[in-house]
Amino acid sequence: MAPVSKSHASPTTPSAGDAASPKGRPVGPVAAPPRPEIGTGQSSWTASRITALVIGALLVLVSLVLLGGGGTALWADRTHRDAGYITTDVHKFSTLGSALVTEPTDLGSVGTGWLYSPTLLDKVRIRVTPVSPGSALFVGIGPSTDVDRYLAGVNHTLITDFWTDSMQPMGGSTPGSAPGTQNFWVATDTGTGSRTLTWDPTAGSWSVVVLNTDALPGVDVEADLGATMPALLWIAVGVLAAGMVFGVGGVLLIAGATRRASRARTA
Repeated sequence: MAPVSKSHASPTTPSAGDAASPKGRPVGPVAAPPRPEIGTGQSSWTASRITALVIGALLVLVSLVLLGGGGTALWADRTHRDAGYITTDVHKFSTLGSALVTEPTDLGSVGTGWLYSPTLLDKVRIRVTPVSPGSALFVGIGPSTDVDRYLAGVNHTLITDFWTDSMQPMGGSTPGSAPGTQNFWVATDTGTGSRTLTWDPTAGSWSVVVLNTDALPGVDVEADLGATMPALLWIAVGVLAAGMVFGVGGVLLIAGATRRASRARTA
């Protein structure tokens, strides 16, 4: 009999990914540890909530402006009335020229001119007192174009802002005629000592002029302005009410947006 040949199986080398299994367990790849999941939660401040927050803040700002304006109007109506006139503080003006003249005031014009509407002012009062009691003054209100024509080439001082006592000197000579000889004035008062001029305002552009009655240089006076404004109290109340409505609306929007965002974050 031919001898039986024994086959020798070549040993198998394990792969790098395999490991010997202890106690006869099957050999397989080693599982990688699980990776931590990255959070995908959304912000609690959505676009609608941010919009509500911004609108609420704007409403609160508008409310503060309205409340300030209404409060100022109410304060003026309650504390600055003199014989029925809402009156400014006394301001002092002087010039080495022949006249003091205000910037043109446009009554009832488009824009901010509605604040000086004749229907709101009702009646205007101008009080002018010379620093030297014996001085004879002329106080007049006239159309700005006529006043400019009368003072053209005249040495005078322009009051650019009554509230801040701002003035601008204008060079020139003395007027060719006394102010009382002009016929364009709509209201005048002349004499020695304190002068009080009252006027029922009408729409247009107007200037106030103070001169010595003889138009000679050197005018030194103290002045205040007043106006009867029957509707001021109701205007103040209306503005205050609007301010409170805007304020409440703004606070509710802000509180609602903040509350919803807080609930979403908690959930």
